[in-house]
Amino acid sequence: MNAFEQGLAQARARQRRLFVGLLVAFGVVCLGVAAILISASGTSIRVLPADARDSATLEVASGFAFTVENIVYGFAAGPVITVRAEGFREKSLTITPEQQGGTLDVTLEEIPGRLIATTDPGQPNTRWILNGDFLTVAEVLERELEPGSYRLRIDNPFFELEDLTFEVERAQEYELAPQLTPIAGQLDLSSSPDGARVTVDGVFAGETPVRLERSGGSYEITIEKEDFVTVTESVMLTRANPVIERNYRLKPVSATLSFSVEPSGGQLLLNGRQIDPSGAHDVSANSTHRVTYAVDGYSAETREVTLKAREARRVAFKLKPELGDVEIYAGPSAEILVDGKKLGEGSLTLALKALPHRIELRKPGYRSVTRTIRPSKGRKTVVRETLVPEAVARLAEAPRSYRNSVGMELLLFQPGNFVMGAPRHQKGQRANEFLKEVQLKRSFYAARHEVTNGQYARFRTDRAGAADEPVVSVSWIEAASFSNWLSEQEGLSPFYRIENGRLTAVNTQAEGYRLLSEAEWEWLARKAGKPAQTIFPWGDESVVPPLSGNIADESANGVTRFYVANYTDGYAKLAPVGKFKAEASGLYDLTGNVSEWVHDFYSLAPPPAQSVHIDPLGPGFGDTHVIKGASWRSGTRTLLRAAYRDGLADRRDDVGFRIGRYLHGANSAAEN
Repeated sequence: MNAFEQGLAQARARQRRLFVGLLVAFGVVCLGVAAILISASGTSIRVLPADARDSATLEVASGFAFTVENIVYGFAAGPVITVRAEGFREKSLTITPEQQGGTLDVTLEEIPGRLIATTDPGQPNTRWILNGDFLTVAEVLERELEPGSYRLRIDNPFFELEDLTFEVERAQEYELAPQLTPIAGQLDLSSSPDGARVTVDGVFAGETPVRLERSGGSYEITIEKEDFVTVTESVMLTRANPVIERNYRLKPVSATLSFSVEPSGGQLLLNGRQIDPSGAHDVSANSTHRVTYAVDGYSAETREVTLKAREARRVAFKLKPELGDVEIYAGPSAEILVDGKKLGEGSLTLALKALPHRIELRKPGYRSVTRTIRPSKGRKTVVRETLVPEAVARLAEAPRSYRNSVGMELLLFQPGNFVMGAPRHQKGQRANEFLKEVQLKRSFYAARHEVTNGQYARFRTDRAGAADEPVVSVSWIEAASFSNWLSEQEGLSPFYRIENGRLTAVNTQAEGYRLLSEAEWEWLARKAGKPAQTIFPWGDESVVPPLSGNIADESANGVTRFYVANYTDGYAKLAPVGKFKAEASGLYDLTGNVSEWVHDFYSLAPPPAQSVHIDPLGPGFGDTHVIKGASWRSGTRTLLRAAYRDGLADRRDDVGFRIGRYLHGANSAAEN
């Protein structure tokens, strides 16, 4: 064997050794891969939706794993993989131990398309409407859209509507820039006066009247004419309003008016409109203006002025006083006051300014008269008044009845003359019933009913007895104190002055509540409401009419010393007030129920002979006071007569009281 052959044999031996080595290595690798595949757990990944599956790729983001097509092999728990597909958003997920070895669905989200739309020309006030839904008002529309078919409406007021349809695919960007069609608009411009210069957006466009063709849009119009105020207006030609018509009424360039006025404080009118005299006022030039100035008590003046353009003028007014003749007559003769100043008495003739004046006529004892007059030039003003005595005026104004603060109703009486007392020959007459002629001049109010327990309890809360029965067992000073308290409740001046439970003085000028005088009580019982005075409250008959009042009837037999036979009133003692019919005066219970305290001190002194007693209030002092009228104890003719009187110093269980008050507190002479 030569050297060549020997070398060739050696080479073949090396090749066999190399082949065997490679074969052994390959076997080892295959055994390793087989071992890995046997030890690794394969998880199948199914990508959704179906059209994403073909382009889907898997990538191990972290963890000890690898992928073979759509299978992930992991050697440790929790590998993280990322799934990608064209046109879809990538998605990462962790394969949990529970999921390894199974099939895992992964759903990818489509990448939306993107729309960028604008207009040509660009318009910021463009409305964008997609598939019928309003999106925004803007020059540019940018929106992400899901794949699908769309209809886009472009709405700009200056252009015709534009509708576009298009298809959107995922992850695609669409740019739209349609060219809008402007609307055809028109400006019809005129002015008064015409011939005015017209500029549109600063460009001369002609003189009024003028018609201008313009496309949709905003325009600034300027109207100019010499000696007139320039007018500027911004208008818009839109699809909804393609034609604009204007007739400009040009205002002349103004002039200026100012004023001086004397006296001040009047009313200045410029063309019928009130203005401030102290200011400067713009008025139209080359026009006539009417100016009037008027002040109360002065003759008004009117001027007509015409000013040139930009002229300033001052107009002065100096008014002359306007006087009117006034004649004043007052009867009976009275003081005459004009605006608070006394100018005379009886009658006056005056010349007064044509202003409102207050005329007052005054006389003591009479109701003052006040009139407001406004004299005028050329016409005489006459004031003629007859004054009325104050008492007459107040009587006419006074209510005929009223209800006071504790619910008592009082009636107004206008008394007159009558004879008090009883003659010696009258059956039942007592020696203390002196005859005397009385004249009652002062009008007075008298309560319809006697004061009740309920009313008196407002003054003294410790009273017992039925609320609607007359209060009894009260002293004269307690009755007078109740009267003063009631006066204070109603803001009236008190009639009595009481100190330490004793009467110290009487205010005969007071309007406050008081006890009726003896004369008033007897006049009410005998004369009020009757054609002639009577012996009894019911008349002159000695037989007591049925149900005339609560007196000692058959039920009092054995209870009182005397009683009225064959008479029944239904009450053994006290009765509620007002249970029997009213007397002729309109008052209740002047016959029976309780005797009543009156104002007068009791006296047995006979009155002066041949004298008339005017509004008598009795003696000025004494130890006892008069009680008048019958009570539930009364059962004799003597006690039932209206002239009956007695003196009492203390309380009694059948004595109450009734209140009254003078209509006003003036002297009795005021009612002469």
